[in-house]
Amino acid sequence: MQRAWLVIFTLIALGLGRPSAVVGFPAQPPGENLARGKPYQLEPRPNYRYCTDPGDATQLTDGEYSVGYFWVQKSTVGWSRARPVIITLDLGKVEPIGGLAYNTAAGTAGVGWPMAIFVLVSEEGKKYYYAGDLVALSAEHGLPAPEGYAVHRFWTDKLRTHGRYLKLVIAQGGPYTFVDEIEVYRGPEALLSQPYEGEPVADVREFFLANQVNAAVKKRLTMDLMAVREAMKQATLPPATRQRLQNELAEIEKALAELPPVDPAQFRAVVPFNDLHRRIFRLQAALWEAEGRPPLTVWAGNRWDPLSPSDLPPAGATRPRLEVAMMRNEYRSAAFNLTNASQREQKVRLRLEGLPGGPNPDYVTVHEVQWTDTREGVLVAAALPEALKQGEYYLISVPAGLTRQVWLTFHPVEVAEGNYRGRIVLRPPGREEIGIPLRLRLFPFRFPTQPTLHLGGWDYTDTERSYDVGPENRAALIAHLREHFVDTPWAHAGVLSPGEFDEQGRMLAEPDYRQFDAWVKRWPGARIYAVFLSVGRTFAGSPLGTPEFERKVAAWISAWVRHLKQIGLRANQLALLLVDEPSRPEQDEVILAWAKAIKAAEPGVIIWEDPVHRDPWQANREMMETCDVLCPNRPAFLTAAQSYRDFYLQQREQGRELWFYSCSGPVRLLDPYSYHRLQHWTCWQYGAKGSGFWAFGDSGGGSSWNEYACPRVTYTPLFLDATSVTAGKHLEAVREGVEDYEYLVMLQQQIAEWERRGWRGERLERAKKLLAEAPVRVLTAPGANGLRWAEEKDRSLADQVRVEILETLSLLQRHRRS
Repeated sequence: MQRAWLVIFTLIALGLGRPSAVVGFPAQPPGENLARGKPYQLEPRPNYRYCTDPGDATQLTDGEYSVGYFWVQKSTVGWSRARPVIITLDLGKVEPIGGLAYNTAAGTAGVGWPMAIFVLVSEEGKKYYYAGDLVALSAEHGLPAPEGYAVHRFWTDKLRTHGRYLKLVIAQGGPYTFVDEIEVYRGPEALLSQPYEGEPVADVREFFLANQVNAAVKKRLTMDLMAVREAMKQATLPPATRQRLQNELAEIEKALAELPPVDPAQFRAVVPFNDLHRRIFRLQAALWEAEGRPPLTVWAGNRWDPLSPSDLPPAGATRPRLEVAMMRNEYRSAAFNLTNASQREQKVRLRLEGLPGGPNPDYVTVHEVQWTDTREGVLVAAALPEALKQGEYYLISVPAGLTRQVWLTFHPVEVAEGNYRGRIVLRPPGREEIGIPLRLRLFPFRFPTQPTLHLGGWDYTDTERSYDVGPENRAALIAHLREHFVDTPWAHAGVLSPGEFDEQGRMLAEPDYRQFDAWVKRWPGARIYAVFLSVGRTFAGSPLGTPEFERKVAAWISAWVRHLKQIGLRANQLALLLVDEPSRPEQDEVILAWAKAIKAAEPGVIIWEDPVHRDPWQANREMMETCDVLCPNRPAFLTAAQSYRDFYLQQREQGRELWFYSCSGPVRLLDPYSYHRLQHWTCWQYGAKGSGFWAFGDSGGGSSWNEYACPRVTYTPLFLDATSVTAGKHLEAVREGVEDYEYLVMLQQQIAEWERRGWRGERLERAKKLLAEAPVRVLTAPGANGLRWAEEKDRSLADQVRVEILETLSLLQRHRRS
């Protein structure tokens, strides 16, 4: 569902486009460039529209480097959704090869750095031999920061091989691959007689699949070791301590060079990966220890802020005090951090005391937040597995040299309203007990079991297998989504089978209802059942616009509406997406023909469309007006010109229902606060009734726990693998945003009730002012439209405003009772 023009549109809106200097490359190249002017082959063909041109056939070896924003320059060669990219250079004859350089850019807009660039060489172009990983070889010169736009040249002068042909097999960290120049450096003539090491690579793609995870593991450990090395340079240490730590660092570097491979099928990118990774973080702990930090530090920031494993409390920070304000029957969260500066992993025991329901009440879930790596090389603290409970305590594992976050999810259902003061008791091994004050404010309201705002996420749980959902994890996924207020499941076109017709369009046999009924049973009580029909220019053999077409469509949809009634559903509980993300006149024509035929027979069925026309004013107006729901892309909507927004607001005023959806990725780099939670504040601001995210069941073709091996970008906001579903911060933010929306609904209803009864007064005026200003305060705060998690912003405003709404609702209710 992602569109390249949306990415570029966002870049322009953010003011990006400034060139960045290449750093880390020597003033003089490390040898004669053997690749200059040489031919090459590209697999697959370049396809990134903003830089693809006929010059791609020569630009990688022409000696010219891109000037300006990298991937919108024609001098750049680019791919979208290609993995791996294979570049085969022909040097013309067998040459001694001593080095290689690959010039690229990344760090923003979903463009990641390569995890690996495998170098294969051959004399005759048939048998290829592995010569090294350019990313790993380039690490000694420094690797780029995972985030923040930069141009970087991966290079080495440590190759010791020869060949006429070189294959670069690129394991890109993200959906986009860009390069503008490749150089191959001549080595000593003696390399011509250097024997190849190992066996020839039988199949390049199989080689790529077998080695990409191990290359990414080594890169992760290398980056973390580089970070510790840099921290050591900055630290003030006694000479003896510095020497001891430098000796350990050297030993780790040696072990890293000899790191044994992992089993890609069993590997999980949960930090720390292995014993060597733990040694690296213990080195970090030794630095903290030398700085005088205590063995365990308890601290807190905003729970939605991004973390890094080496984050420390800000200067002057005191022990945290947690406060949760909420209604009964809703979900809210709190979090705090534990930093381990000791040389051993600490198993911290945790217990909640003083809240209603006794110690560790069942309406509080304790999560041990896991660090996972991404294909882009950005570590994220987003996975929320439940903490292991042992007797009266939860166990929280805090590895040496890391900061571990603890996340608490509150869901009080039958607890009486009140102001409760409890505490979180922490018992570190061999140390004194630590107490964290915890205040729970339960306001005199009950959150509805079914909120007002519609929510869906293209889960496609209708078939045996779809994306990364199958029989082994489907029931758990559906249960998890329902718990997060998903009321609009999505299905493929196959659930609405066509039936059989004669040549005149009369129905001879009704549709097969079994697949649809099985899907409905998986989602009992859903408010809308949405189906992506992906229609074309014919139906049951009849062309668009013919009388036979219209009769067949009418008979088909009427049969389905009759069946809906038989199973207790209404026509307006069926939503049909006819063409996904229409942007062209021919797509508008197809939608219009189908929508008119459906509406003529069954006007209650919902026509649901997600148009992405660059200028919606130029789209087919009749098509737009035939739709019941228009669902623009939220990031595009927010960054477009005002005329773009005006179009959809006009459509809303004319009777179309407005929804918003987002489909950016990779999801782990997106801000759960601004991208996921605030989407629902945008829904309120613009009068939208529904929200969608691509895609709850898409973990990139693999496991959320090992993105290294995923062939595609990961979009699911939770952690999904073949057999399990684990909570994730991004989906928690989706749920809290739905609840925020409901707060505004409740405030609006209270105001309307006061006005209906003819009540007046200062409290009412304050409530009306709050309702008008709340979304503006939240959505116009600095950085609120920034969708990347790494961007700095105040993520506390949504909670500040919702607590104001709670307090205002309480004042209105008390006055009403009096």
